[in-house]
Amino acid sequence: MTQRESRGEGHDRPVLTRRERQRLATFDEIVEIGRSMLRDGREVTLRALATEMGLTPPALYRYVKNPAALNELLSDAIFADVVREMVEAGEVYGDQDPAAQIVAAATAFRDWALSNKSEFQLVFVTNSLSGERTIRTESGSSTHPLSRGVSGTGTHGVELFADHFGGILARLSKQRPFPVPAPETLDPEFVAIHSHASGAQSELAALLGRDALGMVWLFEFAWAQLFAIVTLEVYGHIRPQLIRSGVLFRAQMREIGARVGMDTDWERLIGVSQAVADRRAKQRVGID
Repeated sequence: MTQRESRGEGHDRPVLTRRERQRLATFDEIVEIGRSMLRDGREVTLRALATEMGLTPPALYRYVKNPAALNELLSDAIFADVVREMVEAGEVYGDQDPAAQIVAAATAFRDWALSNKSEFQLVFVTNSLSGERTIRTESGSSTHPLSRGVSGTGTHGVELFADHFGGILARLSKQRPFPVPAPETLDPEFVAIHSHASGAQSELAALLGRDALGMVWLFEFAWAQLFAIVTLEVYGHIRPQLIRSGVLFRAQMREIGARVGMDTDWERLIGVSQAVADRRAKQRVGID
């Protein structure tokens, strides 16, 4: 995906000048080569990237001023791609079947992570859905991976990711209401944190709507469980046979699903997960 596509630029945008087109093309090349180096297991430094592109380091600095800016640019593209893949996996089932969309998106995320371990590490080990980025810019201020400061991107990557899963969860709650924890039953520290939330956290609460605080708890808990099992699999901390079978992933998803009323439909949803995995496996080997 190009930088223009990842920013959602469409035909209603002003026509770019030749210089602007060249600048965007250079950003696309930086991302393409940087991600290629990452997948090859090479260290992606500014100097190494400049050499690969046939540029001098000072010339590259006109586009990415420091390692944090480079990480942001690469994370921009990676986040956009993984969210696009999750959306495509769920589109097969339509918005009228949010339960299938949740399972499809989670399965696509796991499959992507296992197939793109170096990119998973860059984006998801450095960032979290509800936390701040640990890599900081020279000014010392924390930045999300889809930062405006690099290439004019709009929505932050963590927000893209949270909005996708949060939107499906909100549709599911409207279609088949499930028990939502009351604020007084939640951990006081969690309540305190989210009672003063701002920015992406407050937007997520607004997206989840009804019983927002309890819904945010269900969302955060589900994400923590999904991320934990996928991370353990990516880093090989689970026996290979269990990773290949997906048995622990399915068990974790069933536990998550039970909290949001999906357990009565689980046999069908297991089939959804398998179908998504099979389609993605065929795509990787070029089978239509």
